[in-house]
Amino acid sequence: MENQKYRIAVVGIGGVGGYYGGRLAQRFAGDDKYEIIFVARGAHKEKIEQEGLKLELEQETLTVLPDVVTDKPGELGQLDLILFCVKSYSLEQVAEQFAPSITSETMILPLLNGVESIEYLQRRFPEAQVLWGCVYIISSIKAPGVVQVQGKYNRLVWGNPKLPQDKLQHIKWLFDDAGINHEYYEQEVEAKVWEKFSFISPVASLTSLTHQSMGRIMEQEPLRQQLQQLMQELVQVAKAKGIHLPQDMVARNLAVVEKLPQGATSSMERDFADGNRTELENLTGYIVREAEKYRVEVPIYEQVYRELKGL
Repeated sequence: MENQKYRIAVVGIGGVGGYYGGRLAQRFAGDDKYEIIFVARGAHKEKIEQEGLKLELEQETLTVLPDVVTDKPGELGQLDLILFCVKSYSLEQVAEQFAPSITSETMILPLLNGVESIEYLQRRFPEAQVLWGCVYIISSIKAPGVVQVQGKYNRLVWGNPKLPQDKLQHIKWLFDDAGINHEYYEQEVEAKVWEKFSFISPVASLTSLTHQSMGRIMEQEPLRQQLQQLMQELVQVAKAKGIHLPQDMVARNLAVVEKLPQGATSSMERDFADGNRTELENLTGYIVREAEKYRVEVPIYEQVYRELKGL
């Protein structure tokens, strides 16, 4: 056992996976104790294989080479840590391909939009050790083999108090050593992930429906009120589920919207505009379904969800 490497797979090398995978690869690829694996597809995979992943940051551009780049996750063998960084609608299909690699020793860290994916992974792999996690980062694929990160401010929130301390401490050390800005929560990590969700779900839902930027929404009183009502309904659903968000959550979220660039929209809005697959079920539908389960009234969410489904 002594010589076995600690094997980390980063699944989906887009804006999120590219940055966090890139940081891990920069520090640990080529280290005889670790193996860093990128799971990517198509031209992006080929470019990374040939030339490495180029990370364009505000201060510098890095080129990183993982130990392995593959589009065949089923052949990887047992893994110690998996970072899922795919879109929520492809998670089930992708996770299935990893089933042979997941054992009771495997730690899984989902860095997806929303909370439904985390609940899904806990159900699908009850033997594995699933963490709660979310990220705050503005990043995207600029071209095959190139990921661009905007701004210096990014943070990774994670934890799960039910899991073994030694394993959690090891991941904490990995992130520290790789220079990743992260916040490890021993308690209340679920509420921390919901805090992000309480912002992105209403904003994604309303920008997608109106195809208006956040700045435009805040300028129009009826739309501003609608955004506020969506946020309030979500807080009620969280409360019914036993998740206690800060008292001033809605006011905090609205203050964040105020500070964003005037033309800022959401990735779901862009997906709707471009006719791509969207995260509607995960970001909007989930709240409607949970509200029904817990008998919470969410009339605005229901209306927005119905109209978006019609699109």
